[in-house]
Amino acid sequence: MRGLTYFRMTALFLLGALGHWWWTTYLSFWGVAPQLLLVLTFVVAARRGPVPAMSFGFAWGLVLDVYALHLMGAASLALTLSGYLAGNIRRQVDVSSLAPQSVILAAGTWGFFLFTGLLGLIFTKSFTWPGWGMFLLAPVLNCVLAPLLFWVWDVAVES
Repeated sequence: MRGLTYFRMTALFLLGALGHWWWTTYLSFWGVAPQLLLVLTFVVAARRGPVPAMSFGFAWGLVLDVYALHLMGAASLALTLSGYLAGNIRRQVDVSSLAPQSVILAAGTWGFFLFTGLLGLIFTKSFTWPGWGMFLLAPVLNCVLAPLLFWVWDVAVES
């Protein structure tokens, strides 16, 4: 049995949401942790395309919005857009190797932060800024985490 069954989709969603909460609560150093749900959205986009990535990105974005308690819907819109863009980029770029994954994911992380900040500026009149530490170190942490999550995807979902 290969692919995304309903059980695997539910397990992926719940493990992603709980894993992000646990990681940011217990494993963040100086307030910096990888954006697990952003990386998982990219993994889904790279392996399955834009539509599943947008679906997972929207659902995980709602989880992030509930966790953060600031502009509701900003993270869900940003992750949905990230899933769409990464899913469409995979048609032009081979995202199966490490170098393109890292470049696209680092740019996507900065884009995520800037997009949510601009949404905050538009709707709340204040730029939602994660801080320089998070802005500069999260792309590196995401790029380090991505190969592990791609491997887990290949073993758990594609097996």
